[in-house]
Amino acid sequence: MDRRVVDERGCAWYRFGTLPGVASITYGVDRAGSNLQGGVPLLQAGHINDGRIRVHQPASISQEEHAACTRSWLHAGDVVIVLVGRVGDAAVVTPEEHDWNAARSVGVVTCTEEGRRDSIGSWVSFWLRSPAARAWCLEHSAGTARASLSVTALRDLPVPIPPTADRVRIQSLLNVIDGKKAINERIAECAVKLADAYFAEIPATDLPWGRTPLANVARVSSGLARPTQDGQSPGVGWVTSAEVLQSAFPHLDQVARVITASSEHIVQPGSLLIASTPSGVQIVETLVPVIPSRGMLAVNPFYESDRVWLLHDLRARAAELVLTAQGRQARELSRRIFEQQTVRWPDQAAREAFGRVAGPLHERAKLATAENRTLDALAKAAWREMTPPKRLATRRLVASDPEEEDN
Repeated sequence: MDRRVVDERGCAWYRFGTLPGVASITYGVDRAGSNLQGGVPLLQAGHINDGRIRVHQPASISQEEHAACTRSWLHAGDVVIVLVGRVGDAAVVTPEEHDWNAARSVGVVTCTEEGRRDSIGSWVSFWLRSPAARAWCLEHSAGTARASLSVTALRDLPVPIPPTADRVRIQSLLNVIDGKKAINERIAECAVKLADAYFAEIPATDLPWGRTPLANVARVSSGLARPTQDGQSPGVGWVTSAEVLQSAFPHLDQVARVITASSEHIVQPGSLLIASTPSGVQIVETLVPVIPSRGMLAVNPFYESDRVWLLHDLRARAAELVLTAQGRQARELSRRIFEQQTVRWPDQAAREAFGRVAGPLHERAKLATAENRTLDALAKAAWREMTPPKRLATRRLVASDPEEEDN
């Protein structure tokens, strides 16, 4: 007997764990990966972002560990879900990640052969990006500082299967939106790469080079250990290191959390946000007012005309600048040490000439990502009428109870 509820629009709702086409829902290996030569690539939560899998340098586990954890082997067409932090963010496994394994912070949804033929993984991934599913995942997560969604809770997530015509219409629209977003991301990626390439060619010219301490050309400030709520102030974005590190481009135009805090801690648009990992630093320009979290730095150029040059100079030295990090796992940047670092500093005419070429490329990248935010809003609108029935959202359906099925 099906474990489902059919609403007044004829949409069948299932618990995720009983959804036709889904074989199992589990989580990945318990230990973190390493840079093991010849190991099996390990998909981590940070690789799943905005409905896609983006992996630059995957960690790995040994062949023995991989063989011992068959439950989380990845197969093309399955779904991977973030269980810690950005809970509910999901993506479909592509052929590139086939036969990888997954980390403990990743939920792995294995589909049946019939489910793969029916693209159930794609449908589930789309649903998990809907406002209703995101709200459900947050509501059923544990933890305050960092949300954590258990696999047990995830199996209870209500998932809709509309009548065939409605499902085809919604999925076709969402596929078109994803396709256009992919084109925009490619445009933004190419624009940034062109600006980087132009910067890399400059040392081969006869420009009059000089060096100066960073403190001479920009104000460097540290992030806050924790937000101090101030009900008298307007809301402002609270940006974490993870959001900077996971940014696909050197521009940040939105953050997940908004707080109210004193204006003295607010970093204005145009500032450069810097976060660290053991292998390097990530630098992004914030396009919105934000308050950075602990361990991060904000660099605000004294002159607007120097912003693009400074962004590229710092990005070009990402591996070197990580040496200014300290603390646990070398993730906290020292403001005092960082502002003493020297930057390459040609004369003003050369810096402004570079900005006239690289600036429009960055503006084109920003325009493409801004259009993607509009497309995201359109995708959310596709789910506007789809809300889980209360009886399904509040208690588990029992297959042996005939009264639990609505027809």
